[in-house]
This record gives sequence, C-alpha cells and structure tokens, in this order.
Amino acid sequence: MTIRRLYIFKTVCEEGSITRAAKKLYMTQPAVSHVIHELEEELGTVLFDRISKKVFLNQTGKLFLKKTVRILELYEDLEKGIYDLEKQAVLRVGSSITISNFWLPGAMKQFKEKYPDTPVSVQVNKASDVLSMLQNNEIDLALIEGAVSEGMVDSTVFSSFRLFAFCSSKHPWADTEEVELAKLLEQPLLLREKGSATRDVLDSVLLLHDLKAEPFWTSVNSQVLMQAAMEGLGITVLPERLAEDEVSKGNLKKIRIKDIELKNDNHIVVHKDKYRTEPMKEFINILLNGNENNCNL
Repeated sequence: MTIRRLYIFKTVCEEGSITRAAKKLYMTQPAVSHVIHELEEELGTVLFDRISKKVFLNQTGKLFLKKTVRILELYEDLEKGIYDLEKQAVLRVGSSITISNFWLPGAMKQFKEKYPDTPVSVQVNKASDVLSMLQNNEIDLALIEGAVSEGMVDSTVFSSFRLFAFCSSKHPWADTEEVELAKLLEQPLLLREKGSATRDVLDSVLLLHDLKAEPFWTSVNSQVLMQAAMEGLGITVLPERLAEDEVSKGNLKKIRIKDIELKNDNHIVVHKDKYRTEPMKEFINILLNGNENNCNL
C-alpha cells in the first residue's frame, strides 16, 4: 500500500467518478481504474460497487476512506514540517574540558538565540573518549583540543590557545619572565595526564629536544594543578586562558619558555558519513565565525 494509491483512492471518492478523478490527476481512466483494482486486491476486499457503469463507495470503502484521510493528513503534515522536526531533534555535542570552559558556553548562547526550540545535549570528557563517542554515533559532533588523526572524520580548526608555565606568586621564579626548557624540568612539575591535549603539546616539544618530563603531580583536573601551584608545590603548564583569573588576582605568575611556543588548536570534528542538519550547520558556523574572538594568541 503506497501513499500514491491512497491519494488516488481519495480523489476518486471526492470526485465520485473515475473519469473526473483521472482528469484531475492528469491520468488516463484505465490507469486510475487499475490503481483502484490493485488497492482492492491488496486489501482483499471491494471498496466500490460497480452498478450501471458507475462506481459507488460501499460501506467498507467509507470506513477505509476515513482512515485514508487521516493517513494523508498526517503525511502532508510530515512533509510540510520536516524542517521543524530537524529543529526539534536533539543536537548531541561532545567536548573536551578546556573548550567546555571557555568556548562552548558563548557558542551555545548564540545558538540558543537562533534555535530556541532545539535541545542540546553536552557531554564533557577527555579527547580520546569524546572521539570514541563520535565513532559510535553517541554524539553528532566533537569539540576537542590537539591533533586529530585522519580517517573517517572531518576536522576543522576553529580556535587556538597558548600554554605557559605557572608558579605561585611566592615561588623563587615569581619575578622570572622566561626559563629554558631544561631548567623547567628540574622543578617539581604539576602536569595533566598523558593523553590529554595539554600534556601532548608539552610532550611533543620535549621529544623534539630529546627530553622527558617526570611530573611530581599528575591530574586529570586542571583546577587541582592550579591550586597545587598556588600553594607552592611546584610549577604547572596549562592553557593561558585557564589561569588568567588567578594571574590577574596575583595568585599565579606566568612564565614563558625560552624560544619555544606551546600552542594548541581546537577542532570541530564530525564523522564523514554524518548527515548535517541545519541546526548542526549553524552551530558549526557560530564556532567558526567566532574564531577571531576566540583565538588567544
């Protein structure tokens, strides 16, 4: 049973004649008769009485017409409202921690202003877990820091940020503007866990200089590392934006690493086979258009 057959049946009922229905549908009379015959065969019952070369909707046909009208109304409503359905569908976003702190809230505010009826689900986790969720279709797009391996995903940089060393304002290095990389490694280091985007940037630079970090503290929580640094327990390496409030308050001091720039990129990652709805495209555009304001270089 197809929508086309139902529509032709409904038209015959409305016109009260196969000839008039054929004219309205721009079909031949035999073609309309054939469709009605196929429909009756499919249903296993007769919908019209054929009397004196005329067709009359019988009682079974009248009951079937009521259901047909309801189905066609729903179908037409579905056709007209498919864009509204896209706006009502949940947009599932996965984000790494730093992005969720500094880039995601502003983008989400702009998005909700344009698509107030589109619900958004956000899951914050480390980059590897977010990418795994993307591959398993548990989220629609991922926002992660650091390099993204090629494969079944499309990746676009939407912002960047720098990393610096930070120490307590009471640390002996508090008045130091910059230090050499090797000297930094002599200090008790408070670092993110291996595999995090922040740690990967530092480890990549160390590898190029044939050096290796042996952290005093390792944590998945950047706030914990900042607090430890403020207590004078060591030196941490974190995104500048994450520590800027404590620097402005005088609790932390920023230290550059001599002749080295620690920089990380933020990526929008979408599976290549993923269909992009209009709300999803708009959310991506908001992130990309905010690139100049979001770059902390």
